[in-house]
Amino acid sequence: MSYPRVSVNGVSVRVDNEGRYNLNDFHAAAMMDGKATESQRPGVFLKSRQISRFAQALSDATKSASVKVIKGGLNQGTWAMELVVIRYAAWLKPEFEILVYNTFKDAARKGLDVMAKLNKLDHVINTEAKNVSNCARTMANWGVGGRKQLLLTARERVVKEAQMYLPNIE
Repeated sequence: MSYPRVSVNGVSVRVDNEGRYNLNDFHAAAMMDGKATESQRPGVFLKSRQISRFAQALSDATKSASVKVIKGGLNQGTWAMELVVIRYAAWLKPEFEILVYNTFKDAARKGLDVMAKLNKLDHVINTEAKNVSNCARTMANWGVGGRKQLLLTARERVVKEAQMYLPNIE
């Protein structure tokens, strides 16, 4: 599954395959805007008993780790689900919480807008494909040995019949 990419204060926030966002990226974005201090790193936030209980309840509800801490390597950092990210943003500063919440809301809305465009295009494609299919069927029925031949044969009979009364008709 693919999860929306978000950017806050010019910082592109990384997202893992399970839909967890990098809290360190959010911390960097908050620091750039003066909404956080160095002492408000994600590790300090996670030490709160209330946050630990919230993260555990979310993990239980989703049957997936809501927070994952990776030490070392390319993907090091603290990774958290969207609800934990919003809690972290609120812990930093209410104004930052509003910014993060609106960022996620806008990403979801844009995703819905894109899906609406995709659904509309699919409808147009399906409608036109049916029309083309009907035209192809009509053309196939018209071709060799089809309706065209039937009509031409009927015309020849009527012309022969008409020649008895109007000798120069063709």
